[in-house]
Amino acid sequence: MIGMHVPEPTLGRIVHYRGKQGRKAMRAAIVTGTMDSLDPDGIASGDVPPLTDDRHVHLWVFTPGSSAGFPEYNVGPGEEPGQWI
Repeated sequence: MIGMHVPEPTLGRIVHYRGKQGRKAMRAAIVTGTMDSLDPDGIASGDVPPLTDDRHVHLWVFTPGSSAGFPEYNVGPGEEPGQWI
C-alpha cells in the first residue's frame, strides 16, 4: 500500500473491490457499514458483523452478471484480492 491513496471509508462511498475468487476482477462497491455507522446493539446481538478497525468496511459489491451483487464484510483497504481501494 506504499504510495497508494486510499479514500476515507465513509458510508455511501463508491469504492473499487477486487474479488477473492475466480479472475479476481475489479468491481464497483458501495460502503454499507463503517465503524461510525454500525449499531452497537446489532453487533452485540450478532445481526451485524463487527469491524476490525476504522479502515475496514462492509460493502455491497455490484456484479455485471445476472445477480445484482453480494455483501462482503470487514473488508480492509489495499490492492490485493478481497480488499477495497
